[in-house]
Amino acid sequence: MKQMYHPSDLAAMDPLVLMKNLDHVRMTSRRLSYILQQQVHLYVPEANQLREQIDRYVEAERQIESEMARRRIRA
Repeated sequence: MKQMYHPSDLAAMDPLVLMKNLDHVRMTSRRLSYILQQQVHLYVPEANQLREQIDRYVEAERQIESEMARRRIRA
């Protein structure tokens, strides 16, 4: 899984930017999941591509949450 953010980039981010990025990755992964659910007619390669994008955003969400926990920042 390719990471969306490098750990040192996350460590350097302002807390407000971290929270905005967390909101962004959460909304994007939910939107992509909704698209995948609604478009069951998608061909397998397209569906697999959507799943990979969703996985990437979910991983970014996990990374940001870990950094926020490390800094003890509450959303």
